[in-house]
Amino acid sequence: MWTRTGRAADAAAETSDAYRRRLTIGVVTATVLMSSGAMVLFPLLPALQAQLGISTADIGFVAAAGFAASLAAELIVAPFADRGRARLMGVAGVVLMAVALAGSALATESWHLVAGRAVGGFGFGVFMAAASALLVRSDPIRAGESLGRLGAAELAGVSLGPLASGLAIAVAAPGPILAWSAVAVLLGVVPVALAFRERVTVASAVRRPTAASADTAVSAPPPRVSFGLLRSPRVVGILLLYGAVMVPTGAYDGIWPRFMTDIGASEQLTALSYTLFAVPYALLAGWAGRLADRRGGVSAFMRGAVVLVPIVALYGIIGNPWVATGVGFVESSGQALAFIGAAAAMAQAVPVARAGASQGLMRAFGLLAATIAAALSGIAYEVGGPLALFGGTAITVVLLIAAGLVVVRTARNRRPERAGLETRPDAPGAPRPAGQVAASVELTDVRACEPTRA
Repeated sequence: MWTRTGRAADAAAETSDAYRRRLTIGVVTATVLMSSGAMVLFPLLPALQAQLGISTADIGFVAAAGFAASLAAELIVAPFADRGRARLMGVAGVVLMAVALAGSALATESWHLVAGRAVGGFGFGVFMAAASALLVRSDPIRAGESLGRLGAAELAGVSLGPLASGLAIAVAAPGPILAWSAVAVLLGVVPVALAFRERVTVASAVRRPTAASADTAVSAPPPRVSFGLLRSPRVVGILLLYGAVMVPTGAYDGIWPRFMTDIGASEQLTALSYTLFAVPYALLAGWAGRLADRRGGVSAFMRGAVVLVPIVALYGIIGNPWVATGVGFVESSGQALAFIGAAAAMAQAVPVARAGASQGLMRAFGLLAATIAAALSGIAYEVGGPLALFGGTAITVVLLIAAGLVVVRTARNRRPERAGLETRPDAPGAPRPAGQVAASVELTDVRACEPTRA
């Protein structure tokens, strides 16, 4: 009897590991293609600026359109990843990104680029909501490590897309480059169709018993919107932390080619700067995820913030493109810890049945911060130059981090002290009954995060 039970447990573990490996490979492959497509436009902007008569302020609006559309996707569509729609969402996201790139290839006015960026941003938001929800649910105990791999794949695409377009612009016009990029992104449908599958339905996920509730199944369908999560102070604090590290992304992703050109960089060096930025992030992502799983997401976030903030301010006084490229190489390590730490903190704060909604809400808030920063970045750069853009960005980041830490620590201090009033994740490697997933939710936040009808 014990032998049969042990064999059944080993078989279940092997099946689970095989599912997780297949899902991870599919997510990583598709994410690299998607993020490459999302970033391929930026090195082409100086050429498009001259070709279409786009102002520097318009470049900020092009970047902002993508962030705003992703924000809408994360708020409106992300909860459907918790309702068994992750595979359909992944396919739809890939198709929308390909359509956006094809449309941008035909652009003749600035608003065409804005519209294309908006469609692509919406597709990217839909795709990422599905991918992150599936990864968190595949193994909640190692959610940080899984999200780290997702972040590494995203940054790999961030480096490959600009590098390819930056090199291609020397021999081809922006239109054909964008058209071929659309074809490449469309290949992402294959790994999505093969790997984006739920191992168990969300409705069958089981919460561990707490002092407040008996062992019950999550039988109610997750709500159609994510705003109920905002009743949790801990969730609100994590949103502020994630928004803080998204501000630099919005502030100078679109302006970076203009900044590098102004300090003497060639288009090839600008493309190389994107690639080098991604290298430390990709190398550190797995370690950052494991650190977040072991020490907590907020702890990992703070280690990254200590590196990130001074470097953001430093860009304002750099006048050499090679120095700026090297500084970006260092900044990437702080970005890895901060981004992955915040994502892991959110995964640790809510039940796995709300993984799609919570990760979507977090990215939506970050995209809101990035959208505002992107919309203002072109104006700030035109009016005050690099010092105004990067100095103002650093101050904003510090203020958001301070506010987020105050909220998180206040929520932690209000946590009930009596034993048994809080659930914690199982230790790494600890056995769990088949079909059961771990939860990590403060009792004070359970009602805010629990699935209810909209």
